[in-house]
Amino acid sequence: MLLTFSLAVVQTSNFWFILAGLLIALFYYGQAHLKWSETKQTWRFIITFVTIVTIFNYVISGGAVEQGVDLSNQHILFSIPFIGFKQGFPFIGPSPVTFSVQSITFLMTQAMRFFSIALLAVPISYTTAPDHFGVAFKGMGLPDKFAFAVDLSFRFLPTIVRDFGTTLDAQRARGYEIDKLRGGIFGKIARLAPMIVPVVIGSILGAEDIINAMELRCFGIGKRTWFIKLRARQIDRALIALGILSFVAITILNILGYFYSQGPLHVLHTQGIPPFLLQ
Repeated sequence: MLLTFSLAVVQTSNFWFILAGLLIALFYYGQAHLKWSETKQTWRFIITFVTIVTIFNYVISGGAVEQGVDLSNQHILFSIPFIGFKQGFPFIGPSPVTFSVQSITFLMTQAMRFFSIALLAVPISYTTAPDHFGVAFKGMGLPDKFAFAVDLSFRFLPTIVRDFGTTLDAQRARGYEIDKLRGGIFGKIARLAPMIVPVVIGSILGAEDIINAMELRCFGIGKRTWFIKLRARQIDRALIALGILSFVAITILNILGYFYSQGPLHVLHTQGIPPFLLQ
């Protein structure tokens, strides 16, 4: 469902379609009953990342990144001086950043698109047991090698965090104070060796243990069985079917819109800005 949703919302910059997708994603996220205290670190990163990406794109492109919009007829609000790229030497020079109704609307839809995808992605890692990812992908018909690779990928970061916490506690018990590092950036990195080296070496040894265990069990020779078996419920099948049908419908509407310059079949190729904002 996350895949079909992502592929659907990237096909349009229509404000109302993206807003509808964001509301659906908000409702879906609400069903996970995740607390802010549990996910605040993740959301801080997502908010910072989305803000930087959207603003950086806007400033670098001078606001001219609208999808399917006639930039020759913008409703300009104001402009601010900035530096942009030029076609001739020295290739960089003064280039004002224009703020118009169209460009600001696109900026908002771009941010809403990122947040809606994040709202569907975050619950996956917080509500699913790590050892269920491989089983789930295998249950969707993917090969054993791919399913197990995904399973190991999802386990990697939590394992690193766990090993880092264990190493930190062990080093603090020996009198090592990570909060009192002194010196420049390179000096601090050098003094972090008692933390970094054990974690890296432990990760390498852990990977070798997994490789040896897989070789001993002849992984990849034939079809495998899984210790855990997941069964799809009716609501699971309904959500998957709804995601696929929505993606197909939006894709067809997007393709048909190329053959029309106006009308309901062209709606995905417009920004959906209310007329009173363009007066």
